[in-house]
Amino acid sequence: MSYFKRNEGTIFFAFASIGFIAFYCINYFIRRCRDRSASAGNTSEEAGMSPRRPPRGLDPEAIDSCPSFVYKEARGIEPGIGELECVVCLNEFKDDETLRLVPPCVHVFHADCVDIWLSHSSTCPICRADVVP
Repeated sequence: MSYFKRNEGTIFFAFASIGFIAFYCINYFIRRCRDRSASAGNTSEEAGMSPRRPPRGLDPEAIDSCPSFVYKEARGIEPGIGELECVVCLNEFKDDETLRLVPPCVHVFHADCVDIWLSHSSTCPICRADVVP
């Protein structure tokens, strides 16, 4: 029996490992060069953003168009079904806090929490309904 027949599995594993590492290194190098060349021509604030991913959140005007209110004033109205806490920060609503209502699904959140969420995503944090201003 030859030497290569006995160690066939080991040799295959070694070549497969070297191939995987080479593929990973080449892929990393290509991505790094592409990102560097894409951001080299643009010196604005958008230079750090990936050119392949456009922002998916809402603009500040659209977020401000969602109705907001103080929890103490609307406590008797019961906005939503049994909502007593903000699902973004997981804190209970307090009397002096400003809340924001998401129009299509009528879910309620702390205004600060949902404003940050909506600046990055245009969907409701609970049901993923599209928020249309």
